[in-house]
Amino acid sequence: MPREQPIRAIDRATRRAGFTLLEGLIASVVLAILVLGVVGSVSTSYQQSQSVRATSTSVTLARQLVDEIVSKPFDSTDALGTGGTRSTFTNVSAYDNYSDTSDSLPLLAGGTIDATGADQYTRQTSVIVGAQPSNDATSPTSDFAIVTVNVTGPDGEVISIPEFVARYAVTR
Repeated sequence: MPREQPIRAIDRATRRAGFTLLEGLIASVVLAILVLGVVGSVSTSYQQSQSVRATSTSVTLARQLVDEIVSKPFDSTDALGTGGTRSTFTNVSAYDNYSDTSDSLPLLAGGTIDATGADQYTRQTSVIVGAQPSNDATSPTSDFAIVTVNVTGPDGEVISIPEFVARYAVTR
């Protein structure tokens, strides 16, 4: 009988060397829960990066148009929103109520640059004549205006950039 005991010991060791079906199922469930958590984090991160990209593009489009507008001369006696195409605007006031919708960046000289990744952005402008800085009570209010460019991104978020302009003489 002494030989039977070592065989039983070997048999028990052989049976305990692997995983049971229940242990394998529990490990699979734990792994699946961990994978779902990681996938959820990656998905949220992707959505946030898309939102940041859309906001960044909106700000770039707004700054581009604001810079273009304030580079023009301002005279409060000019008619607001004279219409026409943007390339023919010669003063700040002409940009009042200007609007464009595009999936690319419209250039002043015509044509476009695909800077929006095929997403739709809408730009709208307003020019309010008669604004006056709080620290200047002597200048007439007609010497100042506020230009506001609103850009609506593909997700509906509106970015608004106001810019203060003043009438001044440029000596050349």
